[in-house]
Amino acid sequence: MIEGFDVDHYGDGAWYDAEYVHIGGDLPYYTRVAAETPGPILELACGTGRLSFPMANTGRTVLGVDLAPAMITRAKEKRALLPPEEQERLHFVVGDLRDFRAGQEFAAVVLGFNTLMHMTSDADLEAALLTARVHLPPGGLFHLDVYTPLFDYLTRNPEQRYDPQEMVDPKGHRYIVTENNRYDPRTQLNTVYFYYQRVDREGRAIGPELRTVLQLRVIFPRELDRWLDQAGFEIIGDWDDLERRHVFSAHSGRRVVMARRRD
Repeated sequence: MIEGFDVDHYGDGAWYDAEYVHIGGDLPYYTRVAAETPGPILELACGTGRLSFPMANTGRTVLGVDLAPAMITRAKEKRALLPPEEQERLHFVVGDLRDFRAGQEFAAVVLGFNTLMHMTSDADLEAALLTARVHLPPGGLFHLDVYTPLFDYLTRNPEQRYDPQEMVDPKGHRYIVTENNRYDPRTQLNTVYFYYQRVDREGRAIGPELRTVLQLRVIFPRELDRWLDQAGFEIIGDWDDLERRHVFSAHSGRRVVMARRRD
């Protein structure tokens, strides 16, 4: 990661992996998705391949696409460590999910980890859903999970820090990561700030605090229903949880969707 106050959240693949090393609750779900899929899978906004690798481990061929070159570089570095037969099932390319076209159909398209929230304009959201649709045959499945807005989160005090996490960067430096956010209900845009303070073994601050800023679109349930229908999808699975135990109620903070492409 480049030293300085503001830094690119997706500018360093190794840093990204270190920051999100604790995220893994969705891995069993998407591994299950892959096991249930009777053909190749397209993962949009794949990042460094956190989901792509376990999906490919089921024996499926996976194409991962991401806008950030640093994410794809990191994914390719990890792919190069695999045996040749496993590398053949896994490929990564730089591409924008709003206009990416692979020139082939897939049995399933995956868009995980709240990525749809990066589509802050209506045009972007429409384009992303079209990309998913054009890569599926009639009846093909689109899998996504997305944050469902909770009042307590959207109304947090923007002057406070929340959710402290410890991370160790690729160089072995220890950081305390905190966050806050400012939500604009008129535009449905939530600006999220992540702060990184390097500390020593005793927890004392070292050097300047780093910050990264993300602007995310809050997508309300009926709104997503309408967007998917308009894009030519029929929701056939809708859950509060990644275990598919609870039908979607909008009370969990998460929405897990399986949508089928209509003819």
